[in-house]
Amino acid sequence: MAIDTAAEGVTVDELARDAGLPVRTIREYQTMKLLPSPVRRGRVGFYGEEHRRRLELIARLQRRGYSLAGIKDLLEAWDTGVNLQSLLGVDIGPAALDETPLRLTRRQLGDRLPGLTATTLRRAEKVGLVQAHGRNHYLVRSPALLALVADATAIGVRMNDMLDLVDHLRTHLGTLADTIADQIVERVWLPLSSGDRTSDVEALLRRGRVLLLQGVVSLLADRLGAALAHHASNAPDHDQLSALLDNIRVGAVTDADGNVTSWRNT
Repeated sequence: MAIDTAAEGVTVDELARDAGLPVRTIREYQTMKLLPSPVRRGRVGFYGEEHRRRLELIARLQRRGYSLAGIKDLLEAWDTGVNLQSLLGVDIGPAALDETPLRLTRRQLGDRLPGLTATTLRRAEKVGLVQAHGRNHYLVRSPALLALVADATAIGVRMNDMLDLVDHLRTHLGTLADTIADQIVERVWLPLSSGDRTSDVEALLRRGRVLLLQGVVSLLADRLGAALAHHASNAPDHDQLSALLDNIRVGAVTDADGNVTSWRNT
């Protein structure tokens, strides 16, 4: 997103006051690249209306349960031209973690995934990336995974290798889903139903589904980061890979009031 800063602008102190944030939070957002740099005139930086809008969007996404790391990814996708609704689903909220399936014609699918052949299409169906929907359409359960495969193949990764990744992901998540479902039935449904509190279950599951999805994403992000760092240490050119992983790491926390602090300050 291009930042159209007004000629007069405001200082960081004025922006922080208007947004109800500490100045250090504005600085941390800039360090994390959540907020674009101000326009410099001499030694003073000036911020415009688009900076205010970006802060409002960050605050709205935080209120709806998104982590700073997740917000950073969303904003980077937006800045590179990806529509947030197509990335997340209909609404930008916690429920959008469960994406809205995408219905595409064969041609539209090929436009989104260049290089898709009849053979790789059959493989994509087998691993669950797409599924036939009627005679002329396909359903994409996760538009985000489709975009990941497209991004990787665009820089030279073999499509079959990416489809292998999707296959592994689906298989292992299926095992995890069975385990979680078993725990929910045993530890949530049975105790509540035996205590004649079945009316409470629907509300719990309706909110709990969203919280569980967000929690799984957060824990998976941590485990994935740690696993990548471990594997990077044994990979060829490991110094370069380790540096790359460090560059994309979001090292920040928020306190109970929403103030941002980097890991190095905690």
